[in-house]
Amino acid sequence: MLLFAGGVQAADDANPLACKPDGTQQEMNACAVRDYRAADAALNIRYGEVMKSLSSQQRIALRTEQRAWLKGRDPGCKSASKQSEGGSIWALAFYTCLEQSTRERTAALDLWKGRQP
Repeated sequence: MLLFAGGVQAADDANPLACKPDGTQQEMNACAVRDYRAADAALNIRYGEVMKSLSSQQRIALRTEQRAWLKGRDPGCKSASKQSEGGSIWALAFYTCLEQSTRERTAALDLWKGRQP
């Protein structure tokens, strides 16, 4: 999946499209990619904040949980967007799923705050 993501990044950099929520399919796809990237950045910030507040044993547990979540997120969204695979709307469906899943995970990280060792 990293290869795929890198390919999308390269394509985005080579031919950047402006995000326009009510624009063409490509412009809506660009919004979905932008929104996912923002959610991913917020997740990484929250993850770092939570990790700093945990004991070393809790950090190991959170890291394990986070890796398991990451391992399932992309395949889950690929499955959820399978119906539109091959169509121009696929990117919108896939990245919207990634964004939603990432935002849910960011909220779930708050459950780790203040846990007792």
